[in-house]
Amino acid sequence: MEIPAGNDSLEDELLGKAYLASPYASFILDWNGRILVCNRRAERSFAPSAQPGSGALNGTSISKLTLLETERVVERLRHGTAQGATTLPMTAGIRTAASPETEFRVSLLRSNAQGERLILLTHDQLRITADSLRQMNELRSRLNSQLHSARDANLKLQETLLTMEAFAHAASHDLRTPISTLSGSLHYFWKHYADGLPETAREFLQHMTRATQQMDRLTTELLDHSVSTSARINVQEISAQDAVSEACTSLTQELQACGGQIRINGDGFLLHADPTLLHLVLTNLLSNAIKYRQPDRPLQITIDLSGAGRDQWKMSVADNGTGFDPEDRHLILQPFHRAHREIEGSGIGLSTCAEICRRHNWLLTADAEPGKGAVFTISFG
Repeated sequence: MEIPAGNDSLEDELLGKAYLASPYASFILDWNGRILVCNRRAERSFAPSAQPGSGALNGTSISKLTLLETERVVERLRHGTAQGATTLPMTAGIRTAASPETEFRVSLLRSNAQGERLILLTHDQLRITADSLRQMNELRSRLNSQLHSARDANLKLQETLLTMEAFAHAASHDLRTPISTLSGSLHYFWKHYADGLPETAREFLQHMTRATQQMDRLTTELLDHSVSTSARINVQEISAQDAVSEACTSLTQELQACGGQIRINGDGFLLHADPTLLHLVLTNLLSNAIKYRQPDRPLQITIDLSGAGRDQWKMSVADNGTGFDPEDRHLILQPFHRAHREIEGSGIGLSTCAEICRRHNWLLTADAEPGKGAVFTISFG
């Protein structure tokens, strides 16, 4: 390969051939950025449309291969000879992830032609590739480290949750006995000695009885929640209509006491569920409707069973009670969230329902309109 006219000495020719035989993309340019000669790797990398080895780029300005004007390219090249490197926004070729511009090494070549200076422009593609691989390996190492940390944190979280669930179950279970004893003692004292007490003492006795009842309900709901999160699921084929009827029957007294009525729509369907946990869900939803009823109108509960197939089966429990703010539709299913602070409750019942549904791969959603009622829907698909 020969250097064009003006560099026809044997020394320059051998020097040019040595550089152009490099495995890297190389250009030899004159001081004004005109390509005197380039190797095939440079043609393949930065002028893929050119015929390899044809010399079609010789005599053209390297600015034709960039996104810059000729003056700007020449300025960068000349500055690069002092710095040993430069960057150019090439229209083709390998770019790093950090920059859209391509890095080049810049060197001055000796020439026997008086007053002529040549520029050797070399693109080290192997180094760029090696740097990219190194960055990828570093990123992969960091991601693996973060993944291991996340797994360790998840295991610790699971252990903590299991410990908390075991504690809640044990605490609730152990509290049942003294609460039952206290409740029975208060009932006996009220029955046999209340008539002889002054009014103030009777009021205190009522407060104690009410507090004992609240504690009894709280421990019961904590036990139910513990069962919902840790109990082994015993899946059976159950008639949805039979499960609803059984839940309604278990709350007959509460419904009669408040004058509430339940209407069931739909023929029902068969589903696979743990009968005890499903009963807990249904009684919780119905009890919730009874608790949050409107005092100025009779309670109406509507249970709809619908769906044409397993993936579309749904059960909704709607009431005409106090409802809640629709913006709280997600919060209301979280533990200890209470939409109505003025009404006694623990805020555990609905979260228990949500947890049971999650463990069955069902979806429980809530919606409401303040003052007009709420609707809870279980999607079994």
